[in-house]
Amino acid sequence: MADKQATVYIVDQGQSMGECHNGRVESDLEYGMRYVWDTIATTMSAGKASWSVGVVGVRTDETNNSLEEDEGYQHISILKHLGPMEMSHLRELQSRIRPSHTEDGDAISAIVVAVERISEFTTLKTGKMGKYARKLVLLTNGLGNMDGEDIESIAERMNECEIELVVMYVLLKLDASLTDIFR
Repeated sequence: MADKQATVYIVDQGQSMGECHNGRVESDLEYGMRYVWDTIATTMSAGKASWSVGVVGVRTDETNNSLEEDEGYQHISILKHLGPMEMSHLRELQSRIRPSHTEDGDAISAIVVAVERISEFTTLKTGKMGKYARKLVLLTNGLGNMDGEDIESIAERMNECEIELVVMYVLLKLDASLTDIFR
């Protein structure tokens, strides 16, 4: 495995992520963020400056990304640029990651933004890819818009860049067939 890592967390901050489901007293966003905070804390505790973290919000109230002028990239915000994670970044993220007041924003477009961030960050001055472990983690409840029109070309780009995609899906309701399995 590469000594260098570049991980971007894409966090769905849509209004529906503020709701509580499955008898939980915490919102879907709070519940899902437990995993993100734990993995970021693990990265920080490793103390390796070559382990970089970035955070992109989707379904945010504002728009702040390099593609925001293009159609389909609104309500996507870069909350933390790729780089070492410090306590000040963590505190700022904890105050900024809240459910928004919108359901607008496309998770697939957020993946495109994150792929480009990782690609730029991990490409050497020579134009070759650096030796990095590259990963995207998408945290969502699946209720937001997902325009899969160009999904094949996006998947090709991710494969070219050797980016692993992990989807953390916050369950809204257990399917009846799942509840039968757990009885």
